[in-house]
Amino acid sequence: MDIQTMRRDLRDKGFVVIRGLLTQEEVGYFTGKLEALSGISRQVMAASNKGGKLGQRGLENSWSTPDGVTKNPDFWPLITHERLVTAVRGLLGEGTRFLQHTDLHVGFSAISWHRDNVNRDFGKGPDWDERDAPYRLLRVGIYLQSYAESGFRLGFIPGTHRPLPQITLGRRLQEARLKWVGAMSYLFVRLQEWASQAEWVATEPGDCLIFDPRILHSGSYITGPKFSMFLAYGIENRHFYNHVNYYRRMRQELGYDDLSPALAEKLQTADLLPGPVPVYDHVEGAWSPPPLVKRLVKRGLNRA
Repeated sequence: MDIQTMRRDLRDKGFVVIRGLLTQEEVGYFTGKLEALSGISRQVMAASNKGGKLGQRGLENSWSTPDGVTKNPDFWPLITHERLVTAVRGLLGEGTRFLQHTDLHVGFSAISWHRDNVNRDFGKGPDWDERDAPYRLLRVGIYLQSYAESGFRLGFIPGTHRPLPQITLGRRLQEARLKWVGAMSYLFVRLQEWASQAEWVATEPGDCLIFDPRILHSGSYITGPKFSMFLAYGIENRHFYNHVNYYRRMRQELGYDDLSPALAEKLQTADLLPGPVPVYDHVEGAWSPPPLVKRLVKRGLNRA
């Protein structure tokens, strides 16, 4: 891994591609764990119906769980994975800590242009103000399937993570158009691929994508088995604390919980455990999904 190139890509484009982060043996191990947790095998996904219906993101048989890496000890080795930690420390510097924002996905793709940060309207809110604290947070996605079997790509709109001193009319129109495309993608599952500014990355087993949570990104429509694992890291400052409180306390429908003592011990040993986090349940301008979406998410988690 060329750290200087990675730093430049993260700064300028907002994302970094690491090919083959996981070995073939690791890919097999984590795939098996995801199949066991979800109850959905690669064979079942290969035979699933695809696309077209309202709210359907990829396959008819799909499964996802917020904070899945944190809650399942089988996935803790990802957090302290030597190659991954080396990469994120190279990007963030010493003082890198684990950030509790994780997901596990089987047969699922978020097929709309969106951000993963707290303040998702471009230029509005604390995430976009770095005058007293740099925004040093990273989201990490790791994939376990081939492009040939899944048709999956992750798309990014390069540069949409970077605050601007003055937002032009053209930029406002771009943001509005992509927000509309994102909403309509739930009805027309390939619509998000019409974004001409996008850079699409096809993933292979063990590939890793690291990105600034503020960048606009979208999963593609999928046509076969897909397995992915998401986690996050950051430097402790007000952006870090806002992010923790947002997912732990403001997004209660996602079911985040305290770190287990066993995981905290592992993080401490790896020098990845954050210090005490100030507790609060409000962040100015924090994005919140519509109440109906919150209820549907919570109902789905209760059935899991």
